[in-house]
Amino acid sequence: MANKPVFLYPSQGSQHVGMGLDLYETYREARRVFDQADYYLGFPFSRLCFEGPEEELNHDLIAQLAVYTVSCALTDILMNHNILPGAVAGYSSGFYAAAYAAGCCDFTYGLHLVKKAGEILLDEGTKFSGSMAVIFGLSQEKVKSICQRVGNVDVAIMNTPRQIVISGDQSFVRKAMDVSLHEEALDAYHLHAATAYHSMFMKGSSTRFLKEIDESCLKDPDVPLISYSSLDFLPSKDAVKAIMAEQLHRPVLWIDVIKKLYNGKNNLFIEVGPGAVLFRTVRWIDRHIEIMVTAKRENVLKVIERQGERQ
Repeated sequence: MANKPVFLYPSQGSQHVGMGLDLYETYREARRVFDQADYYLGFPFSRLCFEGPEEELNHDLIAQLAVYTVSCALTDILMNHNILPGAVAGYSSGFYAAAYAAGCCDFTYGLHLVKKAGEILLDEGTKFSGSMAVIFGLSQEKVKSICQRVGNVDVAIMNTPRQIVISGDQSFVRKAMDVSLHEEALDAYHLHAATAYHSMFMKGSSTRFLKEIDESCLKDPDVPLISYSSLDFLPSKDAVKAIMAEQLHRPVLWIDVIKKLYNGKNNLFIEVGPGAVLFRTVRWIDRHIEIMVTAKRENVLKVIERQGERQ
């Protein structure tokens, strides 16, 4: 990874009306990606990203598709400016854009995977009443203990050392929130998620999704690609296929991902996608890490300039 940046890919929650518009107006790479998305999805998807309405853009599956599309457009822009990653990582559904950046699939097949996985997850979610919540101010060990005591709730995402997402049966999530507040959590609040992502309740999704992944459409990674659940660098397309499915019901060990990718030296991290959600998590995990965002054209220009200084 010598002097090459680490690319980090965000997920649902980073979407916003207007995302990608200035990129579309400026870069042919972005126009190509958005036009491909419109064609594959069969409706003016780019207009939804650019103009809203916000309520529709915030639907789980649409949000996942939108963030993936913007992230891939930005990947092409950066790479065409000779900014190549030394390693890539994706946060939850951001893994598909990371796989795209690693050369594991083309844009359209990645979009297909995002859509198929999202549809399966939402369908599995109709079989029970699931929800997700953020616990703020307690340690990972404390939140894990509470989930074990309450039952039917898993630790789903380790965002920062003091911001943990839990996921599971709605009534048990509510109970875990109450226990956390009683045991001196600073805050506990529900996330806007349609189901209990990254929990034991999604195991059926992993089984179903594995059968949907066409290995002939995948390639071995040509850039180190890390799993957010196993923390392994994936050596082959077989490993990518297996982990894509497995991760649907496994936790996002984001803190450990960042620590594994940071070598303590002058490696630059770049959030490749809309918003700055991952930027904030990285700043909480380790203040020594230099991280930049790419959400808008002006951010992209700053990244291009900064990488030029480092070469």
